Amino acid sequence: MKHKTELLTILLFFFMASIAIAGQSHDELKFGVIPVKSTKGVVESYFPLAAWLSKELGINIRVVTASGIDQFMERVYSRQYDMIVLGSGYYFKALDKADYQVLARGYPPFHSGIIVLKETGIDSLEQLRGKSMAAIHSQGRGGYTLQKMALADVGINMETDIDVHFRGNFGSVIYSVLSGSDDAGAVRLDSMLTPDIEKVRHKLKIIYTSPANPQHPFAVRADMDPALQEKIRTLLLSMSMKKPATASLLADLKLKGMEKITQHDMEQLRSARKKEKEARKKAMRK
Repeated sequence: MKHKTELLTILLFFFMASIAIAGQSHDELKFGVIPVKSTKGVVESYFPLAAWLSKELGINIRVVTASGIDQFMERVYSRQYDMIVLGSGYYFKALDKADYQVLARGYPPFHSGIIVLKETGIDSLEQLRGKSMAAIHSQGRGGYTLQKMALADVGINMETDIDVHFRGNFGSVIYSVLSGSDDAGAVRLDSMLTPDIEKVRHKLKIIYTSPANPQHPFAVRADMDPALQEKIRTLLLSMSMKKPATASLLADLKLKGMEKITQHDMEQLRSARKKEKEARKKAMRK
């Protein structure tokens, strides 16, 4: 454990240095990770994958994030990242504004939820009316939109009936609930599986669990060499829990494996979500 902590400290140092010198390079690929986790969380989850890809490809892959989701997306729109991983809703924006091409995504799907402190006595969504809730971002599906829809189903408007505080990443959301700064928190439930959160998880209670949602897609710039794109896709799809070299990488990402995903698949998902949104609007008008 001591050696792992020392290693992560070293990785964090180089990760922060990479942010400070985020200029273009012909000898490396910049791997942009959406900051729904803290910087430390991003390093713990994605640096091992980047190191493995670097070794297999013979090209240095540098993990880069941003201070917030808005800044991250601005960098995506200006194509500052060669490879990205981000939520499906944000991917649609990356495709429309910067033409990033999807390669693969992890499985199984994830679930989002709403958490509260056990000691508060809050047991249902109906009890959240007039309370405060921490969330990551107004455009985040896993950390806002799914919870907003669940609350709407019980007659609560998240925008007017709840005092929402956007905390930027899931760790901050969880700790705002633990500290009592917010009555509830909108999270992806797998964000509660990190070692530091698991130590205090017994203090929390889940009062809502969402339906399954597809994992974040991995995508690359459209102008990347097609042969390199295919090599990256092939490597991602080769990851398996049966292979010691990749089992730990998947575990770091809270995944069991990777599946191929195409632009057609993503457009079908976009269409399904559009229909879902329209159906909810129609139901609200009745």
